[in-house]
Amino acid sequence: MSDNFFISRPVNKSFLKRGFAIPTDVMENLSCHLSGGRLAHGEKRNIKISFGKKIFEATLRSVGFNQEKYSDRKDMWQINYNTAVAKKIAAIFSADKKFFSLYPTARVDEFRLESSAACDEPTLENLLDLPTLTDSQAALLEKFGLNKFRKVNRDIGNRLKRNYNFRCQICGRSVGEFYGVNLAECHHIIPFSLSLDNDAANLLIVCPNHHRIIHAAAPTFDRKRKLYLYPNGHEEFLKLNEHL
Repeated sequence: MSDNFFISRPVNKSFLKRGFAIPTDVMENLSCHLSGGRLAHGEKRNIKISFGKKIFEATLRSVGFNQEKYSDRKDMWQINYNTAVAKKIAAIFSADKKFFSLYPTARVDEFRLESSAACDEPTLENLLDLPTLTDSQAALLEKFGLNKFRKVNRDIGNRLKRNYNFRCQICGRSVGEFYGVNLAECHHIIPFSLSLDNDAANLLIVCPNHHRIIHAAAPTFDRKRKLYLYPNGHEEFLKLNEHL
């Protein structure tokens, strides 16, 4: 298998039902394989996707959000396919195929999907070193007026978000997926104000709802069992975990 893939990600419900997003950092490379070059804002184009020995029609589109309202937001691209194609994809990407990768082909406007039980090596290396990520610069600094603010390496949290595909480790949902946005937050298991610990081992990727619930209910995190125990006796296991 070639390593010149555009993206390599875990298979999720969105991929099996309607499509997947294209990260902004690969748009330029992908544009080189389009007959019309880069997509304009809100533009849709017909493309082809091959997997196995079959070729299917799909749509590459630039999400047409309101530019006047969101002037600083970058365009987002998605590849979408109809229900018939989705059923065929679901049949090929069976339960033991945990990851999918998107590759270029020798033909413009045509791309190849491949599945595997494990992620491609660059993605695997990225996952394997997650537990070793440390933030030696973590600290609380004081500004004039004795106002404290956090100094943390946000790249650690951002890498975790990308590796979990912006899904909540507790409920497994990508709450922004339906709206075409990536929305996930980093939660410090031991509060940063107490620990000054911004290492990956002290971070959870959660949706905004669970983030607020945790802070409101103050549950105890059981690292051995990988669950939160709430004061009312409710236990909530992590549905996703690659680094703890």
